[in-house]
Parts: sequence; structure tokens; C-alpha cells
Amino acid sequence: MKIIITESQYRFLVENTTEIDQILDKMNEVGYENLENSEKSTLNQYSEWLNSGKKGEFNPQNTSKNTDFEGKNDDFNGKVGDEYTTYLKDGSEFSFRYDYEDNLPQENIYYGSVKWQGEEWIGLIVTDKKGNLTEIDFVLDQDSFQTYDSNDETATYDEGKELRLQNELGNDIHQVKYFFQEEVIPNLMD
Repeated sequence: MKIIITESQYRFLVENTTEIDQILDKMNEVGYENLENSEKSTLNQYSEWLNSGKKGEFNPQNTSKNTDFEGKNDDFNGKVGDEYTTYLKDGSEFSFRYDYEDNLPQENIYYGSVKWQGEEWIGLIVTDKKGNLTEIDFVLDQDSFQTYDSNDETATYDEGKELRLQNELGNDIHQVKYFFQEEVIPNLMD
């Protein structure tokens, strides 16, 4: 079967394939967690585009060359990088920075990072379609477990080395869940 495309379609296909390939190569070298937010967003959008079965061109909305003048895009409503802050009962500052989201049929997943007690925690907030918080999962961002060689059959991922925010918060977990439910999620769903 032969497919005939125009020269501009070919150039577009090559440019986007090259961009995705470069991001995937970088991810293989440094791990997903070490990608720039715009690179993570581009991969997420590309995956959604592939899974949607849409025909036509893939046009990432969050890369520097495809962002409009105000730095906002339609897919993320200009919220990428937004930060939300509260103070816990012990007076410590707790902040969440939004990176990107997945809108799945049964739930929404909001990815980002938390800064608390001088540490950065990487993870996600999950809601049902009505915006009710169903899960939070954040892991301390440390080099000891971020990546491993998936080509090495003896390599393993040691979850025991992970420090999970939800375990470290103790009784403050309820205040954090309230913060996500009442302040963060409504703003992300706008």
C-alpha cells in the first residue's frame, strides 16, 4: 500500500517525530522525572493523540515553539507552573506546583510537585470526574531510586528506598487533603 503525502505534511511529520524522538532519547538517558515540564507535557499530549485515533497532524500545545504570546495554551488553560500554598498546624509551609494532567474516562490525574520542609516531592493528585479527591501519591525526589537500567535483567526498582509524603505527614495528612480538595482542585478544574 502506498500513501501519498504533500511535502509540507512530510516536513511536519519529520519535525514532530524528531522532537518526540529527542525527548524519548533524553528520557532514556536521564529518566522521566528529570525531563523538563514542557517535555513531559509534549509526551503526554502525543500519547493522548496516538490513543485518540485522531487523523491529521499532531500539534503539541505546550512546547516553547508552539506556545502563544501569553504563555498559555488551550489544553492546560494556562495553569502549568501555578503554585498553591498553605501552612500546616506546625507552621511549616506546604506548596503544590502543577505540571500537567491526564483526563481519563473515570478520573482526572493532576501531576506536580510539593515543597515541604525543604524537600521536593514528585507525584500526583487523583480526582473522580466530579472533582472529589480520591488519592494523593508523592515520593521524595532523590537520586537513589529515580532511574534504573531496564535493559539489565538483574536491575530492580527498590520501593523500600522511597519516602512517601503521605507517610511522612502523620496527622497533617488530613489538612493536606483538605487543602487539595478545597483550594487546589477547584482551581485546576476551572
